[in-house]
Amino acid sequence: MQKLTIHGPVFLWLQGLTFLCFGSLMRTPIWHGMDGEIIREAYALNLDPGAMFGHLGFYFSQPLLQLAFLLEYRLFGLHTAGYIGTNLFVHACNAFIIYMLVNMLFPRKHMAMMAASLFVLGVGSYGKTFMAIYQLESLLVAGFHLMVLYFFIRNDFRHEGRLFSPYLIVGLLLFLLAGMTKATSFSLILSLAAYKAFFNPLRRGRVFLSVDLLLLVAVGIAFHYAQATWGFREPSVFQATVAPKYYSLMSIKNIFRYLNLMFFPLQQSPILETSPGWLIVLFHARTVIRVFLTLSIISYSFFGFVFGSRAIRFFIAWTFISLLPFTAHTESGIWLNLRHLYLTSLGFCVILAAGVDGTKGLLAAKRRVRYVPYLLPLVFVAMSLGLTHKLNRSNQIKATEPEAVLMRQIVAETCR
Repeated sequence: MQKLTIHGPVFLWLQGLTFLCFGSLMRTPIWHGMDGEIIREAYALNLDPGAMFGHLGFYFSQPLLQLAFLLEYRLFGLHTAGYIGTNLFVHACNAFIIYMLVNMLFPRKHMAMMAASLFVLGVGSYGKTFMAIYQLESLLVAGFHLMVLYFFIRNDFRHEGRLFSPYLIVGLLLFLLAGMTKATSFSLILSLAAYKAFFNPLRRGRVFLSVDLLLLVAVGIAFHYAQATWGFREPSVFQATVAPKYYSLMSIKNIFRYLNLMFFPLQQSPILETSPGWLIVLFHARTVIRVFLTLSIISYSFFGFVFGSRAIRFFIAWTFISLLPFTAHTESGIWLNLRHLYLTSLGFCVILAAGVDGTKGLLAAKRRVRYVPYLLPLVFVAMSLGLTHKLNRSNQIKATEPEAVLMRQIVAETCR
């Protein structure tokens, strides 16, 4: 009851902030063809729910996530506002898990609230993840990812990583229920290993041979073996025409392309055609800006690992680890997908909040100057909200095009 009193208002704050800033997205009609397919497939699954066990979703085959779309269809039918509202609700829940995780690792409640608020406002990921119906899959997978991470770390804090504790059991059940993809399992296990490396030595425990981490690795291997044997086999992103050396070099390069995108979210896009002149100037200067940003990222990462606190080191490692599964999804790097930054932006928001909190502490004796550090996160918030609503405006225009109108008519006819 005491925890509910302490953390309950934070949960309500994050939910309210989400719908206040992004509630207008719920008024955008269906514009993406995949959204139409999702509703039509949910209608078919509504007639035969058992079919979801052999059904392929947008990203991968997972009955639990297909059940979520089925429940949405039964609740909202063809009213798309409910689907986007669900995305926003799940996004705010993910932000609350981040608040609990950051508050546990530092712990500083004020800083944890700032990091969660920045995340909920789309700083670093810029809102693309919750702007379409089909993105519920990625939001739910991210939520499961964060919950598994939270319960395993909580178990280490409370019970020094021992087996048969409630936290470990819940974490394993969530891992199995979610049916993590190979990419998500890979980044989750590496993140837990990074946590062990930075925090466990102080508890005089083993780092990479700790029982809870080994158990998660074993369960993950067994799950994916069973999935490869009896489940849907997703084609590999590797192509025979691409040499492994070139593929690896492009992956490393894409890590920094994505990290640059969090700071400077400008890339070739039709929305640039209606952007103000100063933004076009910045876009043309992107090469020089990205070079300096890359050098700054490398410098901060190095000195953060050397001089930063254990929590800062963990979240720097998280930022790189969470990007690894997505770095080979584009060869040229001309266009990068902002939705891949969803989990990675957690590290960015935490580092930004920690910097502001630390700088404010140094300026504590200055009554007015101590609030100057808040200008930097406010710039990122303004940039995130502006870009999100500009993307939404672009989606609203697409929704009026003949193809989108015809698609909505077909969906309505199919689901009668």
